[in-house]
Amino acid sequence: MKSTYRKKLEKAANFIREVFDDLETEGKEDFDNYGQRLEDLASEIDDILEEEDLLTDEEKIDDGFEIE
Repeated sequence: MKSTYRKKLEKAANFIREVFDDLETEGKEDFDNYGQRLEDLASEIDDILEEEDLLTDEEKIDDGFEIE
């Protein structure tokens, strides 16, 4: 994964968690409606980043296409 994509995913997870925290402290009704979904989404992004960390260098290479 390109480092720019990784940084954007990390920022996205952080922003989602900030919204989660704001809703938890200020917006009881919105938190009840969206809180768990936001936390699940942030966790899914973290899982993507962890999977990327576990890949070997060879697995990270995206061939895109093969020439025969």
